Amino acid sequence: MQGVKGVVFAQGGRFGGFSLYLKDGKPTYTYNWVGLERYTVASPQALAPGKATIKLDFAYDGGGPGKGGIASLSVGGQKVAEGRIEKTIPFLISPDEGADVGEDDDTPVSGDYVAGIKSRFTGKIEKVTVEVR
Repeated sequence: MQGVKGVVFAQGGRFGGFSLYLKDGKPTYTYNWVGLERYTVASPQALAPGKATIKLDFAYDGGGPGKGGIASLSVGGQKVAEGRIEKTIPFLISPDEGADVGEDDDTPVSGDYVAGIKSRFTGKIEKVTVEVR
């Protein structure tokens, strides 16, 4: 799906949060640690044309709040990228930014896109599921 771009799901914004989006058709995940550090995991390949199920899995290190973990991106059940997130926001992600589906409405989590209508997903999103385990 070369050329498909935009935010699938975003929580937070410029001063902390995370975003799952497509950049040049490639599934990409960015974790923004309080506006000071950004960790990005991206597939090296663009999605094939047609429907796709994109999954982001985060395996937290544990041992208390603010620790890191491994972020894994999968497409159709096949892992396409994995990367280390060194630290996470220990308590709250900016409550005034909210969660967005299909665009990042306020300030951008990632520098890869501009917030608002310019971050709008150009494909079709049938369903977003957020699971906390």
